[in-house]
Amino acid sequence: MTIDKKIKTPLVSIIKRDGLPAYKAVLIRAAAFVFAFLLSMVLSVIVVDENMFDIIGTLVQGATIRPWRLLMDASLLLAFGIAIVAPFKMKYWNMGANGQVLVGALVSIVLMFYLDDFAVKSSFNNVLLIVLMLVCSIIASVIWGVIPAIFKVYFNTNETLFTLMMNYIAAGLVSYINYVLAGGTKESPGVINPDTKSGWLPVVMDKYFIPIIIIIGITIVIYFYMKKTKQGYEISVVGDSINTAKYVGMNTKKIIIRTLVVSGIICGIIGFIYASAINKSIDKNTCGSLGFTAILVAWLANFSPIIMAGISFLLAFLTLGTSKVSSTYRLGNNDLSNVIIGLIFFAI
Repeated sequence: MTIDKKIKTPLVSIIKRDGLPAYKAVLIRAAAFVFAFLLSMVLSVIVVDENMFDIIGTLVQGATIRPWRLLMDASLLLAFGIAIVAPFKMKYWNMGANGQVLVGALVSIVLMFYLDDFAVKSSFNNVLLIVLMLVCSIIASVIWGVIPAIFKVYFNTNETLFTLMMNYIAAGLVSYINYVLAGGTKESPGVINPDTKSGWLPVVMDKYFIPIIIIIGITIVIYFYMKKTKQGYEISVVGDSINTAKYVGMNTKKIIIRTLVVSGIICGIIGFIYASAINKSIDKNTCGSLGFTAILVAWLANFSPIIMAGISFLLAFLTLGTSKVSSTYRLGNNDLSNVIIGLIFFAI
């Protein structure tokens, strides 16, 4: 028997560990976060040239000085994550949450703009306008989300590229219609109905309170939808193996389209919230990068809506806190914030 000397045993070999207990997974991620946070604070000391504890104090102050804003930012990030969690669980890579939300918000803004005279006639008319805005935003977002899904299931197109392109089309529509609403004199009409407040959600405790409650409700519903329903089970089966799903008699085309309808409904509600409660206006940068950050949140949480809530709060805390650090120490931009968030994502 001869030994092939060309075969070399690698010095380091990495394999996936199966069956890791939940508490160990949590501890590993917590340790990774602590390591990344300390590393980012060392980097901040180098950049800012201040005491680390002073920087941490500024960060905490910046994150907590406006608690409602902190909760709203965390809720929005969570909502975007909830919108994509079902398609991603199914291994349908929906990168179009931003576009779907923009289209939903745009429809609400248009209705607010043109139905102001109708809404001011009575409080009942204003309620009708708000309901109409919600329904139409959902319909618009569902259509925007389902178009790539139809092409995926019938023509096997690449959903990643398709949904990304839909984002650009949505941004272009927003810019054009804003210009139309402004009468061609400026890029945007600004806040819609500031005097009559037609189409605005009522304020309870704080303007963010009702949107936060709505998003919490959506999170609970999606948690039970994914965990306790037949449709949630079908999503898991399709995600594990679409061929297995077909073999056991599942209509995979129907499941994919139906799942994108659910995702579109959530995006429509988010768009409505932007238009009616948060901004009362819209531009192509309304969503920022939330649709893409939410992808990382969903992966880190292993597609669990409840864990996503904690991660979303943590990221919102760090984002607001590091923005305060940048402004307090006159760094000129939020690049330090982006670096810190990136380090934490990379480590975990």
